[in-house]
Amino acid sequence: MKSKLIIYPTDFSDCAKNAMNYAIAMGKVLTCKIKIVHALEIGSLASTEENPMMLFDIITQLEEQAEKKLKKLKEEIETFGLEAEYDIVQGRTLFLKEYMEKLDPIMIVMGTIGKNGLENRIFGSFASQTIHNPTSIVLAIPQKAKFNNLAEIVFATDFHTKDKTCIEFIKKIRKYYRSNLRVIHISEKFEDLEQEREKISQLETEVTKVNSSQNIHFELIYGENVKNKLIALLESSKPDMLALITRKRNFIERFFSKSISKKMVNYSNVPILVFS
Repeated sequence: MKSKLIIYPTDFSDCAKNAMNYAIAMGKVLTCKIKIVHALEIGSLASTEENPMMLFDIITQLEEQAEKKLKKLKEEIETFGLEAEYDIVQGRTLFLKEYMEKLDPIMIVMGTIGKNGLENRIFGSFASQTIHNPTSIVLAIPQKAKFNNLAEIVFATDFHTKDKTCIEFIKKIRKYYRSNLRVIHISEKFEDLEQEREKISQLETEVTKVNSSQNIHFELIYGENVKNKLIALLESSKPDMLALITRKRNFIERFFSKSISKKMVNYSNVPILVFS
C-alpha cells in the first residue's frame, strides 16, 4: 500500500527551489506529507580524502549546512498548512534505489537541472532513480517553469490501457484548480487517421461515462513527427502541465536532452507529469 507521501528531492539550486512550488501545489491536491530529500555523495569524498578524521569533519560540516537549509524549506512548506519532513541520504545509486522503494511515494516532484559539478552529478543520480521508479508518478519541472495556476492540462495519449486510470488521477488536479483538460493523440500516419479517430472517440465515451464532460476536450492531431508536433503544440497553446504515459526507461532523459530538451526547457517550460 502506498504511503501518503510526496518526495521532493533538492540540491538547493534555483531549479530545485522552483520545483518546490509544484510540490506544494500537489501536496494540496493529494493532502500528502512532503518529504524533502537531499543526497550527499560520500563515496567521492572518501576517494579523495585519505585522512579519516578530516573526512569525518568534512561530512559533518556538509550535513550541518544541508540541515540548516532543509529546516528552512520545511518551515516554508508548513506555512501552506502542509505537513513536511526532511532527510539527508548518501548519494550512492544503489542506496537511493532501495531508499525510494522503501518509501514508495505517491508522487515525486523534482527539477530537471541541478547545480554544476559534484552536486549536479549526485542530483542527476537521484533524478535517474526517481524517474525510473516503476510505481510512482513523477512531476518533472523545467528550469524556467513558473507556477501560477494549473488552468490547462494536456494529456497526450497513445491509447494505453492505463489511460482512464491516469485521467482519473488528473481529475483530482482538475477539481482542485478547476483546470481544463485536453486529451490529445498525435497520429503520424495519414492512413491511420480514421482508425485512430474511432479510438479517440471511444476513449471519450468511456471517460465521460464516469467523469463530467465539462472542461474535458478530446482531439486527434495529425503530424509526421510526434515529438516535434507535440513541442509545437506546447509552444503555441502554452498549457500549465503536460501529462503522458511512458514505458520507456530513458524517455525523460532523452526528452530533456540535446535538441528536444533545448526546445522544451528553454521555450515551452511546461512541467511534465509522467505515469509509468
